[in-house]
Amino acid sequence: MRFILPFVILHSSFVIAASPAPIDYDKQVRPFLKDNCIACHNKTTTKGGLNMETPELMAKGGESDKGIIPGRGADSVMYQAAAHTWDSEMPPKGNKVGAVNLTPEQLALFKAWIDQGAKASAKQEIVIAWEPLPPGLHTIYSVAVSPAGDYAAAARANQISIYHLPTQSLATRLTDETLLKSGLYKQPGVAHRDLVQSLVFSPDGTRLATGSFREVKLWKRSAPAVPAFAPSAKFTATQEADNSIKLTETAGGKLIAHIKSDLAAEQTAAQHNVAAVRAALEVTYQNEAIKKAETDATEQGNRLKKANELADLAKKALEDKKKDIKPKEDAKAAAEKAAKEIADQVAKAPKDKPDEALAKKNTEAQEKATKAASDLKLAQEALTRAEAAITDTANEIKLVTENEKKAKQTVADAKARLEVVKKAAEKANADRDLFAKTLTTGLKKARALQFSANGLELVAEQDSGPPLAWSTVNGKPIVPGSTGTTWTLERTLGTGDGKSQITDRANSLAFSPDGKTLAIGSGEPSRSGDITLWDIATGKLTTNYAERHLDSVFALDFSPDGKLLASGGADKAVRITDLSTGKVVKVFEGHTHHVLGVSWRADGRLLASSGADNVVKVWDWTTGDRRKSVDGWDKEVTGIHYLGAADQIATSAGDTKVRLITSDGGEVKQLPGSTAFLQSLATTKSGDVVLGGDQDGNLRAWDVATAKEIAVFKP
Repeated sequence: MRFILPFVILHSSFVIAASPAPIDYDKQVRPFLKDNCIACHNKTTTKGGLNMETPELMAKGGESDKGIIPGRGADSVMYQAAAHTWDSEMPPKGNKVGAVNLTPEQLALFKAWIDQGAKASAKQEIVIAWEPLPPGLHTIYSVAVSPAGDYAAAARANQISIYHLPTQSLATRLTDETLLKSGLYKQPGVAHRDLVQSLVFSPDGTRLATGSFREVKLWKRSAPAVPAFAPSAKFTATQEADNSIKLTETAGGKLIAHIKSDLAAEQTAAQHNVAAVRAALEVTYQNEAIKKAETDATEQGNRLKKANELADLAKKALEDKKKDIKPKEDAKAAAEKAAKEIADQVAKAPKDKPDEALAKKNTEAQEKATKAASDLKLAQEALTRAEAAITDTANEIKLVTENEKKAKQTVADAKARLEVVKKAAEKANADRDLFAKTLTTGLKKARALQFSANGLELVAEQDSGPPLAWSTVNGKPIVPGSTGTTWTLERTLGTGDGKSQITDRANSLAFSPDGKTLAIGSGEPSRSGDITLWDIATGKLTTNYAERHLDSVFALDFSPDGKLLASGGADKAVRITDLSTGKVVKVFEGHTHHVLGVSWRADGRLLASSGADNVVKVWDWTTGDRRKSVDGWDKEVTGIHYLGAADQIATSAGDTKVRLITSDGGEVKQLPGSTAFLQSLATTKSGDVVLGGDQDGNLRAWDVATAKEIAVFKP
């Protein structure tokens, strides 16, 4: 036993050495593959058809063969390529990603991992240890404005400020109480744990959706209530004999506003104006349709003229070819007869005394007969072609005649449609102008004029009917109590962790026109671009368009009728999804960098997109073609929105410019005042107000009609 024991010990030691501990792929192998292999062999850059992002994909291989054979490291192509024993050495010399050859230790580890079965590491849920965001992060990555233009929201870091635009005041900062209860934050005014990337108001303005890392929160606005009143030492309000109201500063008597209308009247006037603008847009479109149809009709007419000319030529050619047949037939018959006669003479001549002259004559006769037969064949083929040409020209004339008829009918239909829309436009303009005449004469005598306790509202109490209110800043009509509304967290979509149905950051949000569905654009950078649809009433995920884009989704917009969803992403593409089928029905390509914004025109016929390539592109949905590519920006065009029902597009850019352009690229005007990189853009539903958020945390609002800056909200 004394001798056996050492042997047993040595033997046991040998067994242990031959069975090393399992190699952890994620910790030991993936790091050096990521640095030197995966950069060129991934989902978006699958050189050689090989994706090395997971062991399963490596085993699947690429164009050459299976990448790895579990249990057989030395026989695996990937190991051979890394060890430079295969036809191609990897990584290649002079590669653009800085990949270097694997070290002997890394090669040995790679081979050993394959020998062990090339197993993936056990899946582990990554728990994020959240820390409070540092102070001083003020860049506004997203801004939104309610459809009516009464509220604006700006996202600075993980804080969301809601402003009451008519009174140019801060209404509130959203607070998620769970963040305070968790101890992560001590003070209110924090809405998310991470940066807020996207904001959007619901079509009725009662909800605000806010997007962050793997979560979107829905906030609901309380119904406005008549505010508490208090005497004002700052303002004085008096009602004139015509029932108009003068709002003045008590000290000095400076006139702030001469109020002549209420909110309902202003909203009706705005509706009349939108209707007139929409009608004008329809007139413009029908004129374009007539021009296009007339051009088509002219082209068809020219084509028909050409077809008739060709038909005449074909008829003449056919007659010529027919005339050419008889001489060729006669020539062939004569040549064949002559050749036969000479051939007979040759046959009768003595075999032992060849007649060279007769033989030569026979050869020439046979050649003439062959040529005559060939000439006849060519003439017959030419005749066949001439007859085919007659058929072809007849078919062309029939087709073009039908096309010309249709084109002329299209012109007639377009002109008839133009007359209808012209009348509609005239009526819309008349209704707008008529209402405008009565806009300033509709106020009733107030029972009392009072100021809200916060000093922001002038409220007129009526003997009958609800109270009316105006902003004490500028006299604009508002909903009574709208400066004191509260916003509460209604629900959270997504879990905010690794199990969330929202991939990575919620970069873009869009409500459907009916407000029932929320679209969320997200995606893991350089890996996927995902779109999810959520039911607002239940908060449930209804549709998941996983990997709709090849990279993160940055922009979303529903078509005006709610049937289509336009999306733009870091993959440089604009994709149109038919929501009834869930299929991509069109991909617009042309941007050379990330697509940062998309916006449908009010009539749904045009779609505009903006990009990090410093350009705006306008796409014609009716034809599926690009209509215009517009440049003139010095940096990324970060935001884009069509203005109301007009053919005007508002844009924001990193060069500090807020430009208004038409769909044909003409510049309407620039809105002055911005001095920093503009990260975000929003417009009211009617298109009368534009807002932009910049990297310094300033939120600016402009009146489109006057191109004047009407408010600035600093961080």
